[in-house]
Amino acid sequence: MPPDVVLGIDFGTSCTTAGALVGDRVELIQDNGDVVIPSVVYVPERGPLEVGRRAQMRMLQEPTGVIRSVKRVLGVTANSPLVRYFAQGAAFRVDTTGDRVTFKVRSAQYAPEQITGAILTRIRELAETRFGGRISKAVVTASVAAPPGYRAALTRAAKIAHLDVLEVVPEPIAGALAVGVHAEASERKLLVCDFGGGTFDVSALVQSGLRFTPVATSGDQFLGGDDLDVQLGEALAGLIVKRTGYDLHKDAVRWAEMLFRCEMAKRQLTAALEVPFAMRDAYLDQGRAHNLDFALERTWVEAHWAPLFARAAEAIHEALRRAGWRPQDVDQVALIGGGALVPLFQRTVEAMFPDQPVVLAPRADVAVAMGAVLLTARFGAAPRAVPVLDRTPSR
Repeated sequence: MPPDVVLGIDFGTSCTTAGALVGDRVELIQDNGDVVIPSVVYVPERGPLEVGRRAQMRMLQEPTGVIRSVKRVLGVTANSPLVRYFAQGAAFRVDTTGDRVTFKVRSAQYAPEQITGAILTRIRELAETRFGGRISKAVVTASVAAPPGYRAALTRAAKIAHLDVLEVVPEPIAGALAVGVHAEASERKLLVCDFGGGTFDVSALVQSGLRFTPVATSGDQFLGGDDLDVQLGEALAGLIVKRTGYDLHKDAVRWAEMLFRCEMAKRQLTAALEVPFAMRDAYLDQGRAHNLDFALERTWVEAHWAPLFARAAEAIHEALRRAGWRPQDVDQVALIGGGALVPLFQRTVEAMFPDQPVVLAPRADVAVAMGAVLLTARFGAAPRAVPVLDRTPSR
C-alpha cells in the first residue's frame, strides 16, 4: 500500500464515490467494477447491514427495510422541512424526539449518523482491499447548502467508520478542480453548477493565480437527481390513475420499483432519445395485474422535468445576483454532478450563458470525488502543492 493513504470521499445523496492518489494518478475504488456506489443501506431481519448496489436491489422486494437519501437529513434538526420532505418518500417510520431524527426500521432505531457511518465503513473497507492496508484518514466534501449541523454530523459518522476527517471541502470547489481550472494560474470569474443527487448548488468563484475565493453561493435543497426520478414516477403514476383509478403510492413495493425504473430510464436518456420502459405487474385494473411495456421518449420526459430545471435557473440567477455579476461577467461555467449529464440541464445553462464557455466535466458524476482526491495531496507522506481555497467569501 502507498504510505499514508488519505481517502477523498464524495458522500452523496444517491451515490458515494471515493479514491486516493497513487503517484500522480487519481484511483477511484470500485464495488464489483462500479466506482459509483449507491448510498443505500438495507436492514435485514438478522445479520449486518448491507450497503451499496445489493442494498439498492432490495428495494424491489423489501422497500420498508431500505434506507436511502440519508444525506438529506444528516445534521438537520427535527423541525426542518427537509425532515418532512424525507419522510414523505420513506417506506419506514421517521421519528422526531426533541431535536433528534431517527428511523424505525423493523424493530431497530437508527440515527442518520449511524446509517451514514455504515456507508462510509463500506467505502473504507473497499479502499483497504484496493490499496492493501489500513486506512484511517479522509478528506470529505459537503454541499454549500448543507445545514449548520451537517459537517459535525458527517465527522461523527466518519468516526463510526473509523475515519479521521482531515478537511471538509465544498463540493463545487472540489468539482471545479476536477474540471481542471487549476491547471493554469489565471485571473477569472468562475461559476460552478453542481447538480447532485439531492441538492443543486451554485458557487461563484474568483480565481487569482492558484487561489480560489468563493464570492457567493446559492442553491436548492429540494432539487437533485432523486427529484427527477420522483417527478417522472409521479407523471407515470398519474397516467395510471387517470386510466384505471389505481394509485401506485398505496403499494410500497410497486412505488419503490417505479422509482428504480425511472432512475434507470433517466440514466439511459442522457444518451438516447427513446428508451424501453418495462415493469412487470405494475398496477391493478379490475382485479388483474398489468405490465408496463412502452417506449419512453426524452421529449415527453423533459416536458415534465421543465419546472425543476426552471428552479435550477432561478438558483443560478440568485448566485449571480449575490455576486453582483452579470452573465457576461462570467469567464467560464463548469457543470458537475450526475444531474449535469441530463441534456435539458445543459441546454438550460447554455441558454443563460450564450457567449461564455459552458464546460461539462469529463466524468461529471464523479468529478467531486476526483477533486477531493486531488486535495488529499497536502496530507500525504510527501505533501504537494495544491490550489489554495479561501474559506471566507469575499462579499
